[in-house]
Amino acid sequence: MRGGSRGFTLLELLISMTILSLITLLVFGAFRVGIRAWERGERDIDAHQRERIVLDLITRQIASIPVDTVQGLEAFAMKGDQKSLAFVSDIHLVPANTFGMVYVIYRVEEGEDDGEILSLSERNVVLMVEDPDMDSDELFTELIGSTEIAFAYLKRSEGEEVPEWQETWDPESETGFPLAVRVTLKRGEDKPSVTAVARIAAHGR
Repeated sequence: MRGGSRGFTLLELLISMTILSLITLLVFGAFRVGIRAWERGERDIDAHQRERIVLDLITRQIASIPVDTVQGLEAFAMKGDQKSLAFVSDIHLVPANTFGMVYVIYRVEEGEDDGEILSLSERNVVLMVEDPDMDSDELFTELIGSTEIAFAYLKRSEGEEVPEWQETWDPESETGFPLAVRVTLKRGEDKPSVTAVARIAAHGR
């Protein structure tokens, strides 16, 4: 006796299509999560690389303060607090400044999403004689953003006292330059902070 071939019933077909749809949904959901994680990782890598590049440039510029040249000149004295820093350097970061010393101002301002933004203003010292205004917003270029950005200053020790970091450097009450300047980027509670320290040349002090 020949056995008759049995096809799928409508119920079996509906169950199969439902299972296939669920599997497809799970696969594409996992794929979408993976893509988002990859994109987020790429953004984090790009942001970290930019932070490192900017911090390296800042430390190089601070370390290149011509101490011997500007020592004792009130107009070129370093001045700063946690959210701003001004000084003269031999290194320029703005392409238009191609010669001579530059007067630099870094400032930290509130940005979007409760973060902070570090910006730079830079002018050739010789041009400041004609136009000393460096506080114009048009002169500032945004560098990086982070949850919190702060400067600190290492004060010289007297005698055998250990140098200490302080939040401000005021030329009216401080002599010369700090031993070093520290820049700290805080990225939130769940991410490690990034710190860069620029040592200032000791000659001339």
